[in-house]
Amino acid sequence: MRLNFWQAVVFLFVMSLALALFLFLLQPLPFSYVISAVRRSFGLGLFVNWLPLFLVMLFLYFAGAGAATSSTIVGAIGIALGFANRTKILLRNDPLMPWDLLLGGEVAGIAHSFGAGTIAAIVGGIILYILAAVVFAFVIRSEKIDMKIRAAGVAASLILPFAINAPLYNNPDITERLYIHGNIWNQVNQFNSRGFLFSFIHAFNTNRVMRPEGYDPNEVIHMMRKFATGADGLARQEGETHPHIIMIQSEAFSELSTSFCFDGFQDPLENWWELVPEGIHGEIVVSVIGGGTAQTEFDVLTGLNSRQFAGVPFAFRMITDEFESMASILNLLGYRSEFMHPGFGWFYNRQNVYRHLGFERLMFIDEFEGIPTRSGYVSEYATITRVKEMFAEHRENFPNVPYFNFTVTIQNHGPYVDKFRWDGFEEIPNFNTDLPLLDVDINALSNYFHGLKDADAELSRLVNYLRELDEPVVLVYFSDHLPAFNARIYDVVLPNIYTPGSFEDLARLFRVPFLIWMNDTALELYDITHPQELAKSINALWEIEDEPIFSAPFFGAYVMELLGFTNISPFWDFNTRLRREWPIVMEERSFAPCLIVNSDMHFYGDVGWLPVHFLRDYRNWSYFRLFDER
Repeated sequence: MRLNFWQAVVFLFVMSLALALFLFLLQPLPFSYVISAVRRSFGLGLFVNWLPLFLVMLFLYFAGAGAATSSTIVGAIGIALGFANRTKILLRNDPLMPWDLLLGGEVAGIAHSFGAGTIAAIVGGIILYILAAVVFAFVIRSEKIDMKIRAAGVAASLILPFAINAPLYNNPDITERLYIHGNIWNQVNQFNSRGFLFSFIHAFNTNRVMRPEGYDPNEVIHMMRKFATGADGLARQEGETHPHIIMIQSEAFSELSTSFCFDGFQDPLENWWELVPEGIHGEIVVSVIGGGTAQTEFDVLTGLNSRQFAGVPFAFRMITDEFESMASILNLLGYRSEFMHPGFGWFYNRQNVYRHLGFERLMFIDEFEGIPTRSGYVSEYATITRVKEMFAEHRENFPNVPYFNFTVTIQNHGPYVDKFRWDGFEEIPNFNTDLPLLDVDINALSNYFHGLKDADAELSRLVNYLRELDEPVVLVYFSDHLPAFNARIYDVVLPNIYTPGSFEDLARLFRVPFLIWMNDTALELYDITHPQELAKSINALWEIEDEPIFSAPFFGAYVMELLGFTNISPFWDFNTRLRREWPIVMEERSFAPCLIVNSDMHFYGDVGWLPVHFLRDYRNWSYFRLFDER
């Protein structure tokens, strides 16, 4: 069978359409959902998944491959990607992303989950496909076309994808018109409903990580050797005791209540202010406000700065394999690490990421079934109760093994207007103020303070429990970000009275509190009477008695240094040194520093002549760890 030019174009149209439909069939959801999604978008969902296939086939055809060969080549690539996406979703509940191909290890990691029979079937399928493609190419031949038409076709098929990319695949209006079955924030639902190919291209457009300018992996390797200190830090002498560590990242926790008067009401931070004199109190500068909880988790646990990787929807997306973290380092010291969050495991891909970070046990909302909620979320009481239960189980089942628990709470998540109304809270307002606030703003603040009071009460209950233990425990309590209030509230409560571009101006909405507290047994372990004695020994950069403040990526290493866990990881030792000289590093976008603060708390908005090699090395090493180390 020989096809002329127009017959070949029609043939490629049909084959690309069939391939697009087959890729929809590969997705792990009922095909009726696909039909529904396509129908609700009036065919747009099918169109945006078909068009790239058709254009690539046309390019190969004009380049001389022939219609049959063009369709089989594109079919092979499309089916391979679609199958990888399906498998990754089924095994990890996580779709295939563009950087998975660059990292290379993701498909290999999935292949380890296959049995020998499955691998044999895949290899056999590939062989059969190749044989069928060869036969197909001999049976259906394409007539030669004029060189002018060929050249014009190649040019058009190269230019057209760039021309349609922005209006179709990087256009919020188009994306919003594509219906999503289930929770719209679940990335698996997005890929399944919108189609793998559209979603993959959309992710390529919107989620990019650029190499730092002048990046050289060999320089990073040299720097790693420079900071390598051998295994001295791993020498755990017989009988040595390490304290249990419990880290609570409290949803939207803040000290905003200090701007209000609570005469006649209960101060939502009554217990907090009683505990502050007992511990190390300070602030971390996070990268988000009102949302993006996982960005702070990423910063604290990895020592990397999520501000540097603004090209991805969330930084956890880049962690696709075993990755050094605070947990993995503690594991080397004999710790057993557990993570708990009373939310969905797929959100921010925590169900996979925390395994990669070295946590042995993960607990999500499915283990809180039947527990009453507060404002639609698992309550602070239930969360802290579960922390105590996990700790008790560890002590019973793993005696003499130090424990690391990292918990992320959720109850006081926004929005806050009428948040606790259905839980019986109607006492609005619950504070006194002369600030010019609208009624709706007072409603939001009152509900927020009501939830903050719950967090404060549960923090006190946890501390009282830890006080009674005869084992050393260090409690690290900190916030992920300020609450999700509108700009009008923040302009009143935290007015921008600072010099434009100053540290106070740029950081005013990103500063959140932390508290590090130790029980008496932990104080005895370190032979101190107050945690501040440890802080003063490592806070040489703060000559005065100011409370420490530094960027969130330095917080994990700060806790580790505080407890004497150094000389274990070259990167974390570098992180510690960077914190001492440049404790605050804020970046508006990748690799473009807009704010750095040195150890004397002097602000620099333009690095200029400053010795910023530390910042360059930090970016390069961070990129190396994510993309070149494995």
